Amino acid sequence: MSNLHKLDCSGLVCPMPVAKTKRQLLEMKSGDILEVTGDFAEAGENIKRYIENHGEKLLEFKVESENYYIKIEKA
Repeated sequence: MSNLHKLDCSGLVCPMPVAKTKRQLLEMKSGDILEVTGDFAEAGENIKRYIENHGEKLLEFKVESENYYIKIEKA
């Protein structure tokens, strides 16, 4: 059974949201789910790029105004 992890990156600008996402993923087990939220849209795009380039599975990606929501499955 997978575990759900949540990471709130509100108030943070790059590179902190990517660094925090990377650190959280390193601590997770394969199959676990990470939900990342924040309020700096550019950081959301950077996290998405990181996920696509590092073998994790992007389950969901939404940007509304400056807020982003990303759902990632740990590979």
